[in-house]
Amino acid sequence: IARDWLVAPNGRADGAGTPEKPLDLSSVFSNTTPAQPGDIILLKGGQYDGPMSKTAAGVPSRLPFTPKFNGTADKPITVTSAPGESAHLNGTVEINGCDYTHFVRLEIGDLLWDPLQKKHFNLTAFNATVGQSVKLINCNIFGGAMGTGLWRPALNFVSYGNLIHDFGYYSDTLRGSGHAAYIQNDAGTKTLEHNIAYRGCGWNYDIYTQSGEIKGFDILENIGYIASWHKPGQVGFNYGLTGWKPAERIRFIGNVGYQSRGPEQAWRSNMRLMYHLKPEVVHNDAIVKDNYMMGSCRGLVVSRWKKIEITGNTFWGSDVLTEISSAPSGSGVSENPLKVDLSGFTVAGNTYIDNGKANPFVLGAHEHPTADEQYSFVNWQKLGLDKDSKLLPGKNGRPTGTKTFIFPNKHEKGRANVAIFAWDGQSSMDVDLSRALSAGQKYKVYNCLDIHQTIAKANPVLAGVFDGKPVVFPMKHDPSSPDFDAFIVLPE
Repeated sequence: IARDWLVAPNGRADGAGTPEKPLDLSSVFSNTTPAQPGDIILLKGGQYDGPMSKTAAGVPSRLPFTPKFNGTADKPITVTSAPGESAHLNGTVEINGCDYTHFVRLEIGDLLWDPLQKKHFNLTAFNATVGQSVKLINCNIFGGAMGTGLWRPALNFVSYGNLIHDFGYYSDTLRGSGHAAYIQNDAGTKTLEHNIAYRGCGWNYDIYTQSGEIKGFDILENIGYIASWHKPGQVGFNYGLTGWKPAERIRFIGNVGYQSRGPEQAWRSNMRLMYHLKPEVVHNDAIVKDNYMMGSCRGLVVSRWKKIEITGNTFWGSDVLTEISSAPSGSGVSENPLKVDLSGFTVAGNTYIDNGKANPFVLGAHEHPTADEQYSFVNWQKLGLDKDSKLLPGKNGRPTGTKTFIFPNKHEKGRANVAIFAWDGQSSMDVDLSRALSAGQKYKVYNCLDIHQTIAKANPVLAGVFDGKPVVFPMKHDPSSPDFDAFIVLPE
């Protein structure tokens, strides 16, 4: 019979897992765990400190939490904060097995994270190396050498509704490294949905491999912005698929991306789906649909695909709106005579915002496009691309007006992600939360830029009782993200 096991920061190894006698975390995560399939492990609010070690150079480092239990397909084990409370795992988590286990509504990250790795060393905040059908749901992830690592043997992994921020590492001579989600896959499908990734040292959503595989990904309605922000002078991409192997079964649908930096690295793109260093690679199939990508020097960059559908998207970049190339910018390939075969490309029904460039589209074979590889929108359409798409006017090469996205949470009533573009400096925006909140429900709203570590350390920008009317969201116009804010709505 399934049961709840109560765990507390001051719990004991000989505890009964009850309110009177809670367990300690190390015991319930150990090889001798009492947890059985179908059980729920409830973590009382508070801070759970991970074990410590030191590097060879003597830098303090945290050893990861390593849960050892397994659920089953019909009886998963759930690890979650106790109702109305917030449990913080002050360190990192390593998943090496843990089949059919759900990690829900936890704070995971080292409060002493140091992006220079000189004061404190950390591994990946949540690293899934092996496991079947593990789910990471509505957690707050920060303070690791990466945010999440989701590797090939972690089959059918789901990352849903998580905040992933303030991660990675760099030095004066090293580019910003460590990504919000570094992903590989072969069998089955990895799903990333309704996550918010921002303000790391490296990229945000990065599907990449050299010797592994990049097959089977659903990247759905995520928000990614200000990638690489911790590394001075660097700009990164929000959504990427690159590597040395052909990709297949790829879906990027309904995602939102914003990148205010651009001129520092002109070859960077907001979204890129291409190979890296291997010009002979031809990817197999992908769907790129209904995404809204604003900023960076290039909006979208793709290389050679046997079959790819690019439809219903909106793109704006300060230099290039869309690039299709056999040697795309950032691929590490300067020239490729194996030009792109467009017969498998469906590029239609997209919207572009005028960036003031006469020829903002690229179809070519050079990393630095030649003059005859750059096209105006009219000439681009003459190639058979984007015949029913549209180019909207901007102002001084930039978008105007506003755009709001609301993503209600599927697992927690009253929780939602909100993304707002305010290109003309609007101080506030009315947001209809009726799809997320019920009448009379209490809520708090946090600007994600205010969340640097645990959510408890941040102050909400709004709090109230939902009366069915639009809620007025204040815009921050922070220098790091002057045109865009992402918010998380949480029920009380």
